Amino acid sequence: MKKTLLLSTLTAGLLFSTTMLQAKTDTKTLVKQQITQTQKNFKKAPKEIEEALKASSLAMQSLQHKKVDEAKKQFKIATEKFDLTLKNDPTLNIVPLDERIAVFENLASVKEIKHILTSTQELLSQYKLNKARASLTPLKDEMDIETVSLPMKVFPIATKDALKALNKGDTKGAMVIMAEAYNTFLIENAVIPLPLLKAQDLIADASSLDKNKKEEATKLLDGAKEELERANVLGYTNKHSPEYKALLDSIDAIKKEIKGKNVVEKLYDKLKEDFVSLVHKNKAEKAEKNVNKYEQKEAIKARKETGKFLNEAKKDESKTIK
Repeated sequence: MKKTLLLSTLTAGLLFSTTMLQAKTDTKTLVKQQITQTQKNFKKAPKEIEEALKASSLAMQSLQHKKVDEAKKQFKIATEKFDLTLKNDPTLNIVPLDERIAVFENLASVKEIKHILTSTQELLSQYKLNKARASLTPLKDEMDIETVSLPMKVFPIATKDALKALNKGDTKGAMVIMAEAYNTFLIENAVIPLPLLKAQDLIADASSLDKNKKEEATKLLDGAKEELERANVLGYTNKHSPEYKALLDSIDAIKKEIKGKNVVEKLYDKLKEDFVSLVHKNKAEKAEKNVNKYEQKEAIKARKETGKFLNEAKKDESKTIK
């Protein structure tokens, strides 16, 4: 499988207007910065894995055209490449192959979003499901990151088993083995809420202002609170969580201090820490769900493999008895 270039699609849903204060850094720039960071963090798979996947794909194409000898050749290449990769790094487990990014922007205010949600509830009460779905579709203000990964504990074994099947004359069996192997590719979806990116940027702008610019700093902090509330009504955060409450309390504390002696440096540091805590909790919960999902798949696979090994052991035992 040839790794495709990271796909970045910026879909601006400018369906609503808002008078909310904007940060110095516009949303498009914030998104570009996040994409750049995501690209930097993405680790490219070893070239041997890419070559092995390419050979596996060619083998499947050969089987479809009934070119069994060519398929054997390609499966052998794939097996050798996978073996070399694991020899170089035996710890390889889940290897990212491809990453795609899609961005959806929505500029609706909290009031507008709540109005849409109320209208949608009315549609649902009238069993107008299609209209309800259509009204909710634009309510996305996020960056979606889809990562496709290869399970190294599964796929390399499949290419070996497929080659064994072909050597026994079982073409159909080889194709079934590989079809199942391709179904073990892991697809992870991460969501980065844009309101949180905007809130973080507004807070950073406020913290960098001169102490005398009290009114401007207050407006920026109000803008950050608005973005946090947008994140809440859009379902990205939970307003009852300790992290969310701590963040709002920190913003209110700074606004109060700005009107007084305006000694806010340490308060801004606390605010930034609260924000990091909220974002990390958001990511950790999603990561935990993904890990649990993968562990469930691994448990099912382990039971299947155990059954397979027992069957093979029985066959070997019967051969020995004979």
